[in-house]
Parts: sequence; structure tokens; C-alpha cells
Amino acid sequence: MRRWIASFVGPAVQSADAAEPVRRGGKRVLIHEILSLQILITAVIGALAIAGLYWGGQWVLQDNYNRWALQWTQELNELGAPLYLPGDDEVILRLESFIDKYPEIDDVTYFRQDGSVLFTITNDAMQTAQGTALTRNTIDKVASFMDAETPYFIDNSILNARAFRIIAPIWTESIKGDGLFDLSLTESTAITTKRLLGFVDLRLDFNLFHTKLVGNIKIASAVLLTLLIISGLAGRHSLRRALTAISDLQKPIAELAKGNLSVRFKPAAHREISEIVEALEMTASALSERDARLLKLANHDALTGLYNRRRFMEELDSEVQFLGRNKNRGALLFVDLDQFKYVNDTCGYPAGDRLIKQVAKQLKNSVGEEGIVARFGGDEFAVLASNASRRQAKSLAELILDDMRQLSHVEGDNIFHIHCSIGVTMISADKSTADDLVAQGDIACREAKARGRNRMEFYRLSEREAERMVADVGWMRSLRKAIDDDAFTLRYQPIVQISSGETTHHEVLLRMKADNGKLIPPDAFLPAAVRFGLMADIDTWMIENAIKALAEYRYGNPDLQFSINLSTNAFEAENLGAFVASQLKKYDVPASCVMFEITESLAVRHLSHVEQQIAVLREFGCEVALDDFGTGYSSFSYIQQLSVDYIKIDGSFIKDIVNKRVDQKMVQLIGEIGREAGMKTIAEYVQSSEALSLLGKLGIDYAQGYYIGRPMKVPTMKTMPIPIATKHHRLLSSV
Repeated sequence: MRRWIASFVGPAVQSADAAEPVRRGGKRVLIHEILSLQILITAVIGALAIAGLYWGGQWVLQDNYNRWALQWTQELNELGAPLYLPGDDEVILRLESFIDKYPEIDDVTYFRQDGSVLFTITNDAMQTAQGTALTRNTIDKVASFMDAETPYFIDNSILNARAFRIIAPIWTESIKGDGLFDLSLTESTAITTKRLLGFVDLRLDFNLFHTKLVGNIKIASAVLLTLLIISGLAGRHSLRRALTAISDLQKPIAELAKGNLSVRFKPAAHREISEIVEALEMTASALSERDARLLKLANHDALTGLYNRRRFMEELDSEVQFLGRNKNRGALLFVDLDQFKYVNDTCGYPAGDRLIKQVAKQLKNSVGEEGIVARFGGDEFAVLASNASRRQAKSLAELILDDMRQLSHVEGDNIFHIHCSIGVTMISADKSTADDLVAQGDIACREAKARGRNRMEFYRLSEREAERMVADVGWMRSLRKAIDDDAFTLRYQPIVQISSGETTHHEVLLRMKADNGKLIPPDAFLPAAVRFGLMADIDTWMIENAIKALAEYRYGNPDLQFSINLSTNAFEAENLGAFVASQLKKYDVPASCVMFEITESLAVRHLSHVEQQIAVLREFGCEVALDDFGTGYSSFSYIQQLSVDYIKIDGSFIKDIVNKRVDQKMVQLIGEIGREAGMKTIAEYVQSSEALSLLGKLGIDYAQGYYIGRPMKVPTMKTMPIPIATKHHRLLSSV
């Protein structure tokens, strides 16, 4: 069965007069589809109506002809008068006058007893002895009707259903008897005698009536057809007018599908179409707002509103290409705040964020419309000055330094004076890539800090700096190649429960494969990844491949759980929760088997945003651990604001815990606070059985380190022996 497909989106339509719906790109056009269907329905209804009128009229007429023929049989006695009143001219005259009144009588023929023609009367005149005599079979058949209930014979021709021939015998009846008074009608001896006088043949032809009636039916059919055509055209016009509103949606929707969100829809008079138009406009508006928001998130720093690293690198790359074509010069200024960590440690990370926003505003004012300002991350900024000479770049850097020296930031009772160090590198046609320029600006900035801070330095290519820059750029290229070639691999370090020695988790660690087959530790390449903005790609690879590996290893160890360490970029991304959910679903891994680690410094720097991301992950069923805990001065003030499941104590407190009482007290305090907050504690960098035993006494729940187990190719769920002192302490604590 052919399907009728309506399409709202397509090219402009052609005329709808064709019976076959117009097609565009393999699909029919809705308005033509409906109009063609309406024409077809009107034609079918009209044909059925006209056929019904014609054939129904024919059937009614034929039925009436049969009835009229039967009515004429009642006149046979009067028509037979010339046979039983022979020679009566008055009878003949009366009969001729009677026949003249009825045009359907073709003729009346009278036959003698032997079947010979006596005479024939037509509408014109009486004709004597004309016609064909009756055959013997006809005489016998008709004569037998004298004793029948219906004393006549009707012959209806198949070839002419409107012509009838009625033949009837004419006879007289008398009662036989010898006297008048001895007659008895009840006695069986009474005998009736019949005498056949002849036959009468009545021919009827209703064609004249039929022609007139059929003519009237044709006129009625023509009128009906005209009315149907008028109704169809009026309906088609109304339907086309009503469907025009849908047809008007065709082009705007096509533009909307192409991504043109500024499309405008024509106002519709119909409520339903108007609601569709309103919904489409709201959708286009919502998509436009979403795209603008996503574009801003993709190109701008969430805290300051400045360009982010990715967008700045695009602008810098475009500038390098432009200068290469036009032989002009420009400058890149790498700005790093001096002693910014002091503000964070003294007043907390929210105060640091407020300071960063104030600095960003001041930088924007200092640079003006002549350059592009971006935040690279943390307290690092970059400025791109187009078409600037070395002298102009120096003037701009000194202006920024002067403006920063005059800037002060107030936090409660504290007043902070802002200083910065600036590294400047010139952009010219003979310089290499944007990554090279950023590395040069960073080197010059570090040189400014080394020479006393609060100053600017131009990039000078010393031998040591050249080697370092080449190394950084080399790492960047190696990382991009590793990302493209999937040249990373995973290792798994166990985490055990101190009270039982059972392995509960494995922290997933990243390694990069070198060309010689050796594995490169993350400390060697991650700083370069952060510097060149490649951490987002590495985080994505880490999440997907760690969950994929967990799905594979869980076949043999259903209790296996992974702890995945993510960078700053992962928790700054808006789609972290959605991506994690998609990977868990893709590899059919329970969310409860996955724990994510976030460093304390990152968590408190972007507290509100990180809280949202943690809430999303925990809502899925994942666990979250706060890594490197205790390194900040305000660690304990944030522990209640972050809803995490585990606290991972920084290794600096564990490394020499056996010999340092201060570290022991600090670890014990962290354990007590964690228990009060409903969080488990994990000690990193456990190197000996003495340290493990001491951690158990101090109330720490889990341990991780080389003594527990080194990173392995394949995770195992083995149980390690627990020192007797630890078991004894646990027993005493439980009593």
C-alpha cells in the first residue's frame, strides 16, 4: 500500500492542479498531497452520486413501466368490446378516441378465433386486416388463459425493456338451462358455457416517456455535477488557503535546520499553526541563547569573562599567520601576579577569586581596544598586541606595571597591593608557532621574577632557555601525538583497608609510551600538558579508558573499584557529569564502582562550581575523594562545604610520620575531623609497616603507597597482612 508522507520542510512547491502530488527530493509536498486527495474524493463522490442518480432513476422507471403495463390489463374488457359487439361503429369510435388519449399505446390488434387478423387500431387510424396472424401454439396458449386467474399473457422484450405486448382471449359465458324458474345456481347440475370470440393484442411503448424522463435525469445530473465542481473548487480554495500557513513554515524550518537561528516566521491566523509558530520561535530563541552561552563558555574564562587559553591561542595563531603574510610585527605579553598565593593562604580562595576579577578588569582597562587580554589559568594572563613595535610593547608593559602598582585590594582588615611580572616576546614573520611564542613569553616572565619581580623582561634566547623551550615544545608535540595515536597506558595501585588488609580500590595512574617502548611518568609530561592546554583531552581519554578497563577486569573481580584522578580542566567543564554517565552506560559499569579524586587546591579555588560537579557525580552513585588534603592553610574550613566521601591525606604528612610528632598529631586530627564529618580517610605514601601500624593507631581507615603495593599492569584483589599491633588497637577501640 502506498504511504502518504507529509513533509513540512522542503523547497518551494509547484502548482497543485496536477492529480499526482508534486515531489521534492523524493518526498511529496503536503499541501499538494491534501489538495490532490480532496480532488480525488470529490471526483469519486460526484461519480458515485451521478451513477446512483442515473441507475436508480432507470430502476425506478422500469419498475413503473411494469406497473403501468399491469394496470392496462384491467382495460382489456373495454378494449375487447369490438369482438363481443361486432358491427357497432360507436364502439369503434369510442375505442379510437380512448387510444388517442394514451400515447404509450402503440396499437391494438383484434384476431378471430382462428388467429387471423380482424383489424388494427393505432394512434393514427384503424387499419383493416393488417398484421401477422397468430400461430396455433399462441392460440392454444392464450385460449388456455380463459380458465386462469390472470386471463392474459404479457410479453416484455429483452432488447427493448420499455415495450410490452399483452395478448388476451375475449369470450362470453352463459348458463345452460331449459326454463327460467327451475334454475338453480347451487346445484351441481348447473353448467356454464364459454364461447371464444377472438383475441385482442395490445402493444405498449413507453420510450416517449422514458426519453423525457431520462432527459430530466441528465439535467439533474448536470446540475449535481456543477454543484459538486463548484463545491470542490470552493473547498480546494478554502483548503489551500488554510494550508498556506503550513506551507509558509517550509522555508523558515529549512533555514532553522541549517542552523540559521535568526529566521522569522509569518504570523498565522489559525490557533494551531500559531501555537506551532510560537513553539518554533521559542525553540529558535532558546537554541540561540544556548549557542551564545556555550560559545561564551567555550571562549571565555568563567571567573573573569576574559578570553580563555583556547580562544587566545586561536587568536594568536591567526595573528602569526597574518604577520607572516603582511610582514608586520606584534607582541605577546605574559603576565603573572607576584605573591598571589599569599592572598589565598591568608584570606582564602574566594578572596583570591575576587582579586583575580579586579586584576582582569584593570588589565582590560590598561590594554584598551588595541589588544586582546586572556586568562591562562590561576594568576597567569596573556596580552596580544597587534601591529606593535618593540618600543610600543615596552610602553604597554610599563603601563600595565604602573596601573597594577596603583591597584589595591581590600579583604576585611587586610589591604593587598598588587604587583606582577611581565615577559614580552615579539611576534614577527620569522618566528615559529603560537606554542613557541607562549613558551618564550613564559620564559621571559620567569626571568622577570628571578630578577626581583614587579618588572618586565624581553625574551632573550639563551642556551639554557632555548633548551627548556625546545623541551616544552617537544613535550607538547609528543602529547598531541600520544593523544592522536592513543599512546597512553594505565597502571593500577591498590588501596587497602587498614583494619582488615583487604584491597578495596585501585587508583588509576596514567603513563605515556615513549618511542623506545619505555613508560614516561606523569610528572614528566603533565606540566607541559597544563601549560599548552591539553589536559581536557587527557582527562577525556583517562575517564573513557579507565571505565572501559574496569568493565573488562570486573569479569574476574566483580568487587573491583577504581579511583580516577582528574585535573582542573575536568571539573571546570560543564559536561563532566553527562560524559561520565555516557561512559558508565556504554560499558555497563555500576557508578558505585567508580571514585573520582579532586585536589584540595582546585576544589576550594572554584568552590561553588566544584560543589555542583561533585553533586552531579554523587547523584549518579559515584564516590568522590578530596586529594592532597592538608596542604592549604584553610583546609579544615572547607571540609564541611564539600560533600565528599573520602579524604586523601597528602603524602608530605605520611612520608616521615614515624619520626615526626607534629605530623602524627596532624594526621590524627584529620582522621577525627573526617569521622565527625562522615568521611573516610586515606593515607598516601605509606612506605613501611611501622607507618601502616601507626596510621591504624591514629584512626586512619585506608592506606596507599609502595609498601601496600606498587602500580601494576593488572589490578588484583589480594589481602595484605596487618601488623598485630594494629589489630590489637582496633580490638581495643571497638570495646
